[in-house]
Parts: sequence; C-alpha cells; structure tokens
Amino acid sequence: MYHLYIVQSIGGRCGFGIATDIKGRNQHYASHSGDIVKFPVVFAGLRAHAKAVEKTIKREFQDEIWTEGDWHTEWLEKTVTADHLEKYVSQLITERHFQLSILARDYDFTQDV
Repeated sequence: MYHLYIVQSIGGRCGFGIATDIKGRNQHYASHSGDIVKFPVVFAGLRAHAKAVEKTIKREFQDEIWTEGDWHTEWLEKTVTADHLEKYVSQLITERHFQLSILARDYDFTQDV
C-alpha cells in the first residue's frame, strides 16, 4: 500500500507527499517541527496512482510551490489550504479513476491505521 498525504505545518502552511511508511513519515515531520504534526488527509492505494497524483499536483500548483532561494519543497504558498488540496485530489481520483481512497483524517503517528 502506498500513501499520498496532505500535511499542515504548525503555522498553517499546507504540503503534500507520498510514502510507504506513513507513521515514519509523520514522525519525521514531528521530529523536525518539535511538535506533533497532523496529516489532515491520508489517501492510500496503488503506488503508480499515488505517484501520478503527486506529479499532477506538482504540475498544477507549480506557481504556488513555496521556495526559499534555490530550495524547492513540497510545501505550498499559504493561499492554498488543506481543504482546497483535498478537494483537488478527490476530483483527480474520481475523474481519472485512480485506485486511491481516504485512509485517515487528522492522522498523527500516535494513531494506528
């Protein structure tokens, strides 16, 4: 199972990514921020489909990807909310018949999924 997740920083900035180990990835964010960071939505399904959605997000939101100097991230400008990104991903899943579905909401590594 592969995961496509939406992450939200403590300051409210929205981001996204893919991972096989969702618990480990969430712990990684927490260790760097010094606090538990929730994933507002975690989708799960086929690896190829998760990667295709991630690639589409990067292309669609290329002008909203937050950059600091030459440092490119998978964080978005604050004008893009987690709700907005979730709706966009859900629309992609429906329109393109991707085999991904919501696994968890408000996920953090202290939970089991």
